[in-house]
Amino acid sequence: MRAVTKAELIVKRRKMMLFIGIVAAILVGMISFSINASAEDSREVYTYYTSYEVQDGDTLWTIADQFMGPDFTDKREFIDNIKSLNHLSKDDITAGNYLVIEYSSYEKL
Repeated sequence: MRAVTKAELIVKRRKMMLFIGIVAAILVGMISFSINASAEDSREVYTYYTSYEVQDGDTLWTIADQFMGPDFTDKREFIDNIKSLNHLSKDDITAGNYLVIEYSSYEKL
């Protein structure tokens, strides 16, 4: 059996330290991201209502893109909310009509 030289031991230790350092950096990054994400989720969300005049070419989907905030994560759910608030049974909307839109924000008005 061949004897391990001092240089080989040093290289082996450095590789081990590099591996431990990389794992530690990954863990610190994951913990940091987790803390930031939970802090974002814990902020207070304020709910507001506005009147919106439907423009030519508007659809409930484009209106959802414009107003959907942090309270909703599913666009279909947001559109169902618009339909419920405005007593709409279909997705059809007409330019010139007004819709009540519920929206949310992290900012207090």
